[in-house]
Amino acid sequence: MEDTIAAIATPSGSGAIGILRISGKGAREVAAAVLRSDAGEPPDLRPEHSHRARRAKLVDPRSDEVLDEVLFIAMWAPRSYTGEDVVEIQGHGGSVLSRAAIGAALAAGARTANPGEFTQRAFLNGRIDLCQAEAVADLIGATSESGLKAAARQLGGQLSARLLALRERILDARAIVEAYLDFPEEDLPDGVEAETLGLLAETRAEIDALAASFARGRLVREGVSVVLAGRPNVGKSSLLNALLGRDRALVSATAGTTRDYLEEPISLGGVGALVCDTAGIRTEAGDVEKAGIARSATKIEEADVVLAILDGSEALTAEDAQLADRLGRRPVVAVRSKADLARAWTDEEMPAGLENPVAVSATAGTGIEELTKRIIQELPDFRDGEDRPLVTNARHHEGLERASGFMGSAQALLAEGGALELVAADLLASCSALEELVGASDHEAILDRIFERFCVGK
Repeated sequence: MEDTIAAIATPSGSGAIGILRISGKGAREVAAAVLRSDAGEPPDLRPEHSHRARRAKLVDPRSDEVLDEVLFIAMWAPRSYTGEDVVEIQGHGGSVLSRAAIGAALAAGARTANPGEFTQRAFLNGRIDLCQAEAVADLIGATSESGLKAAARQLGGQLSARLLALRERILDARAIVEAYLDFPEEDLPDGVEAETLGLLAETRAEIDALAASFARGRLVREGVSVVLAGRPNVGKSSLLNALLGRDRALVSATAGTTRDYLEEPISLGGVGALVCDTAGIRTEAGDVEKAGIARSATKIEEADVVLAILDGSEALTAEDAQLADRLGRRPVVAVRSKADLARAWTDEEMPAGLENPVAVSATAGTGIEELTKRIIQELPDFRDGEDRPLVTNARHHEGLERASGFMGSAQALLAEGGALELVAADLLASCSALEELVGASDHEAILDRIFERFCVGK
């Protein structure tokens, strides 16, 4: 935190703009060393010019050689992304020019920033909490509209505000318990005990509901795994190409030509998905094909949704029935492929578990929109509760589960007449689990709660 750090904040390679970001106590001095006015003077870096874009020349302080014509914005503490003095220099893009720019900053006294160090400093300086810091990476790495929206809400503090509100309620409950610890010979009065148990039950239910949103949030953040499964030559590769809108998989009339799985990213109704074409599942296969079938089975086990594809132009086989058995209870959408050809079977003949198929013709391009709708229907409702916090991170989910566990223990102890010290300890542990999520650790806040709610000196 004592160092002044610098890094190129734009992607490597050629581009219209390259941004050099400098942050730290010495940002002003580094900027003065690498920037010059048209007259060759250091720039005016007075506080009143903060957050104003101005033109300058970028120079190498070792030789005073002009490297680029730039715009720079000085943002003085604490009104900056990191909470420190920050200077951002916007020049022309290009790998060589970017290396020269960062070299100039290092020569002027800065050091190269570590990965994520600007955001880390923003957290350490109280500009953002841990949930918001994690949302920065999610925002940058979002691969779908739903993922982008979820990250933006988390960056805006929606999840943090909910976690802190739950923490406040636990502190309220703990304050009640703590107030009676000085009188170990007495239990909580009946009315107070009932009120506290009600508060614990209500708060725990809200923690559990928030934790449960991870089922949807994980898919929003990481994307959905959609696996195409079926016996050989039922049209899996053709369907993959139709979903992608381009020829990605080789298509052949010869059965068993797909020997390994093939994955491609796609957006399904604003939800990021990874669609996987697998080797055809059949009993008669060579060694290489058997290895591919084994990988197909693994992919099916890992899938969020399986597309069970049945050839609508041929009679159903024992291998089609075996496919239904393999899927177990996984979310599945049955697909009747080759719908442009004469139909060889009716829906009533389909194996159990593969009812209500979507008729699709990859050749004619029909049924794809309906299939997309059915896939989304098999997933948690991404549209429900967009105005409410959504847990998208495994760390957050684990922390909420721990908080709920300690709350349950506190409830049981209090209901059974257990020691109030143990109840208070469980509530403290539950509170700490939530605090870890946002990076807060002010356990002394419980004292303020006690003073607010009770007259200790009475």
